[in-house]
Amino acid sequence: VARNLTAGYLPGIEILHGVSVEAYRREIRCVLGPNGAGKSTLLKVLYGFLKPGAGEVRCDSRVITGVPPHAMGGHGVAYLPQRPSVFPFLTVEVNLRLGAWSFRNKHALVREKIDRAYAQFPILHERRNQTAGTLSGGQQRQLEFARSLLTDPSVFLIDEPTASIEPRITAQIYDLIRGLARDGKAILLVDQNIKGALGIADYVY
Repeated sequence: VARNLTAGYLPGIEILHGVSVEAYRREIRCVLGPNGAGKSTLLKVLYGFLKPGAGEVRCDSRVITGVPPHAMGGHGVAYLPQRPSVFPFLTVEVNLRLGAWSFRNKHALVREKIDRAYAQFPILHERRNQTAGTLSGGQQRQLEFARSLLTDPSVFLIDEPTASIEPRITAQIYDLIRGLARDGKAILLVDQNIKGALGIADYVY
């Protein structure tokens, strides 16, 4: 839950003006709007990349305003940026292991979670020894989702997940997001694909 956020990148120039949004478990809430409207800026504030000038962000009743991005996983928040965030020269398996960095010393747990990810995303198991940069755009997206799920977040902040993805894969990505909501995750989705977003949204900003 975010209340009355104001934020910008330069002093005195606000991009967000008193913005309030909410996301609840088992729901997909979408933020729609044209380029430059502040959609990605909103997610950056929620995830701690940008400190708000005013307002408050809470997750499960805890105030997380200003918590740095590297600590957000500990508060149950995952962020999938618009641009690919895989490590392109590392294998799929190593990318997943990096997602388990916060509990890397618990080797059995890391293996269990990665095996679970492979069961959910069979193509990743098939290509586990392949460098992530050689995967298709849709497969890289699957890797990003799989990696973020390793820490079992309760909230997903997702920025334009189907940008530059071919239509056939777009449907799979939206099905994946639906599945996250069914599994009890809260989803805040920023999108320019209005038709696709409206097809899965429970609530629209």
